[in-house]
Amino acid sequence: MNAINVPNLFLELQTLGCLDESDIKKTTDNFWMIKKSISNMLAEKSIVDFPDSNGEILPCSRFFDDWFLYAVANENEYTYSLLKMREQEHDAKCDTPADGDTPGVTISFISFDYDLLLECLTNPADESKSKLNTEINRVVAYKGQCHHKAIKKYFKNPQSRGAYLVADMYIKYIASFTSDGNVVVPECYKEIVQQSVSYKHSNKLSRIPKFIEEINRVAGYTVCDNEKIYINNSEKPNEYEALAILATHTGNTSLYSFAAEVEYHARFLTPLAKIKIPFFGRSIYDSAIRADMTIDDTEFEGPAPFYKADSKIVKRQYALHQADI
Repeated sequence: MNAINVPNLFLELQTLGCLDESDIKKTTDNFWMIKKSISNMLAEKSIVDFPDSNGEILPCSRFFDDWFLYAVANENEYTYSLLKMREQEHDAKCDTPADGDTPGVTISFISFDYDLLLECLTNPADESKSKLNTEINRVVAYKGQCHHKAIKKYFKNPQSRGAYLVADMYIKYIASFTSDGNVVVPECYKEIVQQSVSYKHSNKLSRIPKFIEEINRVAGYTVCDNEKIYINNSEKPNEYEALAILATHTGNTSLYSFAAEVEYHARFLTPLAKIKIPFFGRSIYDSAIRADMTIDDTEFEGPAPFYKADSKIVKRQYALHQADI
């Protein structure tokens, strides 16, 4: 990897011993991401907990394990933010406080103040850990935030390749949890399957289960039986296994659909979209500022074009990127 082009933050994290070069991934259009979570990087400096806003000491592994750094080129520098890659978790069922359990991918379009991360790594006092916690929550959860124009510009461009790298890394991430040759499907997907059986007239509820049936038919064997996804090689899932993971975990039935959903969110980051919708309690902008690809959102899919293979936005993604997939 050419160190000249590597984002400065990633180089600093390597120097601090928090990253190996193999943890850094990139595309040909200067999208970069780290496949090592924030909690794992903190653990390299023996930082395993942090105080929340009430002073309660919480484990980093329950809150920062799903969040990963990414960077986009911004003229002569890089803009940094965070993306989520979450497997099916069960932390909420335990007594220990934790974040959500639902699997999926979230790409935040809000810039991340990385100085707070570096300060925490080099001076892990409670104050610096608390500031880092607040900053992560600002980027990934707090309302009333504004997007960064460089991040919007990158993901709004249908030619951008970053979403494809994220989807590929997520598929491999989920496949890494293979045990006894399979990955258990998300709980939300199981609920969708049960509901689709009860309400056979609902195309909305049966969209993903029907897609899984088609994957099994084309593959000529059972890739997914709606309980488990069968993985032959966890380090290199095949095309059918990858699609089954993507569909059951994000609701997207192709890489093009995934990228189209990210692009769709970026296109709604406009001043007009900030107007609050009556009776909804928030604006389209509030929903768009973090692209959230999760199976739990399919109940709201309605006319969403990124779920339709023949929509303009998905077909354009296919035309631009199918030669690279």
